[in-house]
Amino acid sequence: MTDENVRLEETDDVQLNLLRRFNVADALHRSALRYPKNTALMFEGESISYQTLDQWANQVSDWLLCQGVRSNDVVAALALNHPRLVALWMGAARIGAIYCPINPSLPPKDISATLQRVKAQVFFVDDAMLPAGKAVDANGLLRVALESGHDGFVTWDDTIGQARTDYVKSLVSSDAVATLLFTSGTESAPKGVMNSHANWYAALISMLADLQMNRDHNVLLALPLFHVAGLYVLFGTLSTGARGFLMRRIVPRDVIHDIERYELTWLCLPATVYIGLLSAPELDQASLASLKRCIVFQYIPTTPLNQWKQRLPNVHWSTYWGQSELTPLGASMPPEEFWDRTDGPDPIGLSHLPVEMRLVGAEDQDVPPGTAGEIVVRSPAVMTGYFEDPVRTAEVFRHGWHHTGDVAYQDDDGFYHFVDRKKDIIKCGGENVSSQKVEEAIAAVPGVLEVAVVGLPDPYWIEAVTAVVVLAPGISLNDQTLRDACRSRLAGYEVPKTIYFMDSLPKNPTGKILKRELIRKLT
Repeated sequence: MTDENVRLEETDDVQLNLLRRFNVADALHRSALRYPKNTALMFEGESISYQTLDQWANQVSDWLLCQGVRSNDVVAALALNHPRLVALWMGAARIGAIYCPINPSLPPKDISATLQRVKAQVFFVDDAMLPAGKAVDANGLLRVALESGHDGFVTWDDTIGQARTDYVKSLVSSDAVATLLFTSGTESAPKGVMNSHANWYAALISMLADLQMNRDHNVLLALPLFHVAGLYVLFGTLSTGARGFLMRRIVPRDVIHDIERYELTWLCLPATVYIGLLSAPELDQASLASLKRCIVFQYIPTTPLNQWKQRLPNVHWSTYWGQSELTPLGASMPPEEFWDRTDGPDPIGLSHLPVEMRLVGAEDQDVPPGTAGEIVVRSPAVMTGYFEDPVRTAEVFRHGWHHTGDVAYQDDDGFYHFVDRKKDIIKCGGENVSSQKVEEAIAAVPGVLEVAVVGLPDPYWIEAVTAVVVLAPGISLNDQTLRDACRSRLAGYEVPKTIYFMDSLPKNPTGKILKRELIRKLT
């Protein structure tokens, strides 16, 4: 096949498309035009310029076209963070192909099922995931090794590395699906979330307005790139021309080392990582003076949060609540309000730009301030739908609002406070118990490192409030001490009926506690 046949012809339609479209890969290209020699990514000591990264993306586009990949075809990846994953997303987006990263923690049978379900055209695997990649039922699927060569795989260097580097022009609708992300499934089976190019650009507006990303920042890119949060921070970095410092995975000592070595200024991490960093022996000797902005998503208890306040009193902090279905917008607490409002129940702040948010009851009616209701949202960041699941899509989009399944209340000043996932609210003896409220009470006890609260089936209570606690090293506490602490802060029906102690809690790669795994272990 000749180059002329492979490259999509630059018709009038393509020219008009290029004139005004939203395409995530255009963001990288324009940063490369503005700052060609600037560092886009630093990875394991190697600096990759914006110009080089953009050329890699062009090579991906060119090679994929040569393999017959076209708009709406799925390109899958199974890998830890790597610069070639970034080029893969951008290169696939440039020709309208859909990037589908797969959770590396899945067993081979689930990986195979995902590849078959999405009808992937090409499957990329890094060295770390090679055993799982080899165990996958490839069924004739073209497999590419991101790093070194292996039997059954073509290599990046011998294929994409030999492709052309000039810019690939092709017609891609702004509403076309850019990413197909399978949710972490902390409560139920994973759902395939389809986020369009326009969704990602709507998310970028919030990154700039609400999180103050700009090209002067040195950004930690440690969140996994198979997860919407990791892609969100990456996209903001590349769009603004900031410097991204990419890590294969989150390792607390390496995070601390990189903050100091590279003078990182901008962090976005889950609460569990911030809590874990406090226990890292390297923290006391490290200088974190370069940090300017810290964003924490997922709930962080008051005690560790105040420890961070003492360590980083001049940093601008924000909470963050969002969803894959919202690419991943939602709400944040503005830095100027953060410390005045984090001493109460989990504050998630104000809705992001451009997000319209309401709280509704069981019949989708508005609830008054101070009353808990389900968060529903309208936004150009709302996903196009769930992959091959029109029934579930219609259910969450009913009445013209996206129903998040999360419960919150609004205080008198208009700030939102997260209560719980609807599915995590415990039905105990006719009362609704917020698992997060109980977790806060237990987490406030000195010596408690982590805690998760779930409802276990019970013939009398229907669901018995049950806590699972991880203690800090060298700490000894008993369940009676923790119950006494709960009684001082909670209603009687909210106090855990049973408390278990474990060495660790099951988590997904972004640090979310997998409550359904806990329930499975305890029942």
